Amino acid sequence: MYENLAAKYRPRHLGEVMGQETIKTTLANSVKLGRLAHAYLFYGPRGCGKTTIARILAKTLNCREAKNGKPCDKCSSCLEIADSKSMDVIEIDAASHTDVENVRNVIIENVGLAPSRDKYKIYILDEVHMLSKQSFNALLKTIEEPPAHVVFIMATTEQTKVPVTILSRSQCFRFRPIPEDLIAGRLAEVVSKEKLNVSGSALAVIARSAGGAMRDALTLLDRAASFGKGSVELDVLNELLGHAGPDLIRDAALALVKRDAAALYAGFEKISREGYDPITILRDLRNTLSETFLHLQGFSKVPTALSAVLEKDCSPLALARLSRKLNAVIDEVKFSDSPALAAEIALFTLIETPQDLDALVKRLEALESRLASGAPAPDAAWPAPDSAGQQKKNEKSALTLNPSSLIPHPSSLAVLPSSALWKRLLGAVSVKKPMLYNILLSVRVSFDHENTWKLAAANEFEAGIIEKAGKELEEILERAAGRRIGLTVEHNKNAGTASAPDKDAEQPLETAEVLEQDADEPDAYSDAGLAPGAIPQPAEVPGPGQAAELKWEDAGGRNAPEEESELKHLNKVFHGRITRIQKIK
Repeated sequence: MYENLAAKYRPRHLGEVMGQETIKTTLANSVKLGRLAHAYLFYGPRGCGKTTIARILAKTLNCREAKNGKPCDKCSSCLEIADSKSMDVIEIDAASHTDVENVRNVIIENVGLAPSRDKYKIYILDEVHMLSKQSFNALLKTIEEPPAHVVFIMATTEQTKVPVTILSRSQCFRFRPIPEDLIAGRLAEVVSKEKLNVSGSALAVIARSAGGAMRDALTLLDRAASFGKGSVELDVLNELLGHAGPDLIRDAALALVKRDAAALYAGFEKISREGYDPITILRDLRNTLSETFLHLQGFSKVPTALSAVLEKDCSPLALARLSRKLNAVIDEVKFSDSPALAAEIALFTLIETPQDLDALVKRLEALESRLASGAPAPDAAWPAPDSAGQQKKNEKSALTLNPSSLIPHPSSLAVLPSSALWKRLLGAVSVKKPMLYNILLSVRVSFDHENTWKLAAANEFEAGIIEKAGKELEEILERAAGRRIGLTVEHNKNAGTASAPDKDAEQPLETAEVLEQDADEPDAYSDAGLAPGAIPQPAEVPGPGQAAELKWEDAGGRNAPEEESELKHLNKVFHGRITRIQKIK
């Protein structure tokens, strides 16, 4: 009967195990020095040698002719253990013996019995994390204080699921994935012994596809050799693995990097016709981009099909970002009822972001170069105001206005008349400092001199407040007008009767949504009974001496206050200048 390659070339002693050098040395020295533990726990990924080393350790402990920690593989004990027929080496699949009754019957009740022939009675528990909590509790005392002739060897792929009480009573060994070069070297030995015709590129693909598992690599080689009747070519291997082939993967990766939607669609059409697995395609794309990134950064000496093409046209970091995002796409496609469609749509969405970031970095670098050389920077567009919900800040801000954040650079604005500049100033102050805003509404403004405005306040108290904020107001005006405008404040009892600036000069009020609310400043809107996030906004920008007409933005689902008491309260908060409240639909 044919014996598959994974079983035929399973290591017989520690020297044949690929990788795991630290573990092999530790166990060999333990046997030589007689420093055996009563319980071992081997954990790591599948196919990396956990069960194999458990059997080798069992043979080494019970072999009558063992020399230098190496079993003879000839005595009856070694042969029986290799064939899983030994009465003193009990292998238990924990996945099928999860119940506590099975643990009691198989282990606890028989652990006190002496070995039938060999020196030790050894229990090998595979996938031990599958045991129930009750089973672990039942084993706890036995593992802690077993008879002198008993050794427990437990293996698992999920060490985190094993109770800490078990881990603390065992010697734990972490098995690592086997490196690709070691797998490829072992496969070459097997190919030579089996007299197979396998190309070096095919062996490299098998080693990479095994994911660090020697057993998986041998199984894949066995399947490929059967398909090709002893000959394994790269195209045949790609078909067996569900890989789309290097050319198709290269074209898809180029389309992804260059944001070529048409080429990406054409590539996926071919992938769909051929019936390739979308998850495999996505993994190949990710691996290709990652390997190209490592090569372009100088970390890898092995070039990829994309290295020469993208060396000058693409930033390596863009490849890294795409590779990282492909990981998220793979996880998303796994749970889709239509994996092919989900993968295609996800890639179309993916091409919108990485290159945009790269272009932004280049633009910033160009801007820095221009500034360093003394050239004027290009005018920036005035960004749209943020939504009201984005105004809220967690950090405490100063009790000052930020003129540069309120008014755009003068080069981006048309020349505004003085009356329009006044209205923009009111708009900037209206939300951040409502008290100052209401005072400014009542002052008489004189624009007799273009660069010097006179503000006549109704009383000495209001004049003092305006003078205190004068520097900030002048900075806002300078930012808006592109020139310095001085403000002089005087006390004039008739200031409240001033007329508004010409309506023909009105400009749309820039909302003050970009202003930050200071954590220690009283919230006038909360005092007025407004819902959180509701911002009273002037329907029309009031000029000097005009009463404010507020509109109510019902962010919290409340109706506009119509009761007399609420209206009086609002009038008190806003200095008696509310004439009408209208709810915004």
